[in-house]
Amino acid sequence: MGQKIFCFGAVVVDLIAQDVAVIPGPGDSARSGSIHLAIGGCAANTATGLARLGHQVRLCGAVGDDHLGDFLRGGLEQEGVDLRHFSVHPGVQTGATFVINVEGEDRRFISATGANDEPWPEKFDTAALEDAAVVSFHAYGLARRPDVEDASRILKAARSVGAITLLDVIVIPGEDLLPDLRVLLPLVDGFFPNDDEARRLTGRADPAQAAACLRDLGASTVVVTCGDRGLVWHSPEGCGSLAALTVETVDATGCGDAFGAGFIDAHLRDGALKEKLICGTVLGAAVATASGAIDGLPDRSRFDSMMQAGVPHLVS
Repeated sequence: MGQKIFCFGAVVVDLIAQDVAVIPGPGDSARSGSIHLAIGGCAANTATGLARLGHQVRLCGAVGDDHLGDFLRGGLEQEGVDLRHFSVHPGVQTGATFVINVEGEDRRFISATGANDEPWPEKFDTAALEDAAVVSFHAYGLARRPDVEDASRILKAARSVGAITLLDVIVIPGEDLLPDLRVLLPLVDGFFPNDDEARRLTGRADPAQAAACLRDLGASTVVVTCGDRGLVWHSPEGCGSLAALTVETVDATGCGDAFGAGFIDAHLRDGALKEKLICGTVLGAAVATASGAIDGLPDRSRFDSMMQAGVPHLVS
């Protein structure tokens, strides 16, 4: 698989707490079954998923020159992710995220963006995109960089060489991403918010209506992922929905990032839109069966087996 993929965006260490019965109140404590460190950040998660499927993927992001940065670089290199465009910033902390899983509720995230806020995108020479097939931006809105000027410069360069361009976001409550998205979405072939993000961006509780609103801002295809309720899409080919694949969920962290990796994998195999959505759905379901965003990512052989087993349930 020789087509090059460039993933830009958030790279953090995830500190994952499993199965807290309730979020403790002020001055209170709670027990977790386990707390562990893992590769995290949406760009790193997607890049790792693609590398495990055998793709050449270059991760463009930043860490500090601390032990957490060493942990991330070592883990990503072991996964086969290309770090030639990776940035290490002396004297700056590596980004980190607490991932708190709560029984019967959605997980909580608390992030310190650290080196992700540094001016690392300025170091990226768009001439490197000459042979790119895919350029994707992940967790836009979480950190200060890439900003709208960084992202638009790189997306325009990607479009000029015929690469497909993809974007996902993190919407921090109280912050307005719409001015940036009005600039970026006309440069994007695929936009992948989850249902909470789509609702915050558009004010529409119905994911299908939110997808239509976001496509009106310029994105060619909008896919709103809705967890165990599946997804909806709006594209030049029409609109529709796809059910989720039923699995025993351990941790939903990283499912959206895995969806992006599956979508890209199908695109590079010339799949139609429905095949891209199915591949993303199956890969996202795989991640949900293990703790964190990385442990459940399959290699090519396991993913192909999952596709053979899962596709009949999704298209019946």
